[in-house]
Amino acid sequence: MEKWSRFDHNGDIKFGKLSSDNMTVTVCNGDMFEASTETNEVLAVNDIKMLSPCKPSKMIALWNNYKALADEKGLSYPDRPLYIFKSPTSFAGPNDHIEHPTNYDGDVFFEGELGIVIGSTVKDLDNASDAKNAIFGYTCINDVTAFGLLKNDPNFDQWTRCKGFDNFGVFGPCISTGLESKDLKIRTIINDSDVKQNYPVSDMMFTTEEIVMYLSQNMTLYAGDVICVGTSLGLGPMEKGSKVTIEIDSIGSLTNTYG
Repeated sequence: MEKWSRFDHNGDIKFGKLSSDNMTVTVCNGDMFEASTETNEVLAVNDIKMLSPCKPSKMIALWNNYKALADEKGLSYPDRPLYIFKSPTSFAGPNDHIEHPTNYDGDVFFEGELGIVIGSTVKDLDNASDAKNAIFGYTCINDVTAFGLLKNDPNFDQWTRCKGFDNFGVFGPCISTGLESKDLKIRTIINDSDVKQNYPVSDMMFTTEEIVMYLSQNMTLYAGDVICVGTSLGLGPMEKGSKVTIEIDSIGSLTNTYG
């Protein structure tokens, strides 16, 4: 397993591999997704600013992909993944502030999720094995949503609007490779102690490989693209001033403040 990060060090944007104790990072040259080489430069994590671990061309967010949440809401299971896009201006990283949208006075929800990071250009995949090879690794996601806007127009559910505000597509702190996604669990913790979500990835309707395969049949996926695989029970509104942490074992903790 490797943990890849992107960071700012004295104004220079770099990437590298985190140590097993997450205390240092070895700076790399080249391209994270193709030919990268380690340098002799090792930096303390306390001396850098962690950024979102990659720069996606797009972020795709699945809806209704967990059986427990679908059962609670009385939703049928879809035949193929259902999804929307989050705008590039929504992308944010560790410790970035999640702002309450201007001219909106409703609740803003957290949604702790697993994120798939694509490692190569793929299109029209037809089997899970090829899809697995296209997955570079996994990251933590907070798929922030202003649900009060969803039904503003009775003729059209406004998913893109309520999920697309600046800093509403939070991911990080790193990309972990070599993981079996079905073994992972997602936890959302408010103010360090209040556990709001704690659910297994194994409850998904579609595996991560199936998700990549199906989406590649609709569009070209590029290295660095991020797929939010959906959330499960426990999502809820954030209070202004609260600290929100999305935690996944073997990946890490993604923490942001809201308000």
